[in-house]
Amino acid sequence: MTPALAHSNLFLSALPPKEVAALTPHLRRVTLNRGDVLTEPGDRVSDVLFVESGTISLLTPMQDGSAVETATLGRESILGVLGALGSHRSTTRGVVQIAGAASRMGVNEFRAATDKSRTLRQLVLLSSELTLAHMQQTAACNALHGAEPRLCRWILQVRDHVDSDVVSLTHDFLAQMLAVRRPTVSLIAQELQKAGLIRYKRGRIVILDRSGLEKMACECLGALRAKTQDILGALN
Repeated sequence: MTPALAHSNLFLSALPPKEVAALTPHLRRVTLNRGDVLTEPGDRVSDVLFVESGTISLLTPMQDGSAVETATLGRESILGVLGALGSHRSTTRGVVQIAGAASRMGVNEFRAATDKSRTLRQLVLLSSELTLAHMQQTAACNALHGAEPRLCRWILQVRDHVDSDVVSLTHDFLAQMLAVRRPTVSLIAQELQKAGLIRYKRGRIVILDRSGLEKMACECLGALRAKTQDILGALN
């Protein structure tokens, strides 16, 4: 595994050195390419992915082919972590939206490691709790908040994941995430550009005024940040 990525995942970096040493021999670096489908509903979980960089969207697909995002995973996430508790099947479609990297581990090896370590069992519970919290907050946000504050929240949430003011997101993807029509995304983006908050062209968003964008975002941005900090702090 590439040393530079060894502690990029926030759960891995919060573990005591002894626990990281137990996992390291089984971890291997993998590249996450944009558009990669990592899981489908009903798939048996065979690997655990500690996300190091980039973002993964968890989607709930519908019979007509549409899909709605239920959570956005970044370096504070572990995909497939519930596999440590026994045979587990995915309930969502996991798609890489922003390219990055992850540390992958076979679910059987991960399960064996957690069986021997109270700290790793705690990691499984806390990671699952965090993903569930993100899904619950996203569901409430989609139901109660308008498209513009949700878009601002989503841009900033992704910015937190990638540590960059430049984010590559297409109109089609943003429309899917917001559950609105593509022209609606264009209108909102134009208004945000007029306000001097972003520059958006050909699927590339440049954040010009982060503070102003945060004022436009819904309360869910702060709620998700606070929950993430609380849960990661509980592992120490």
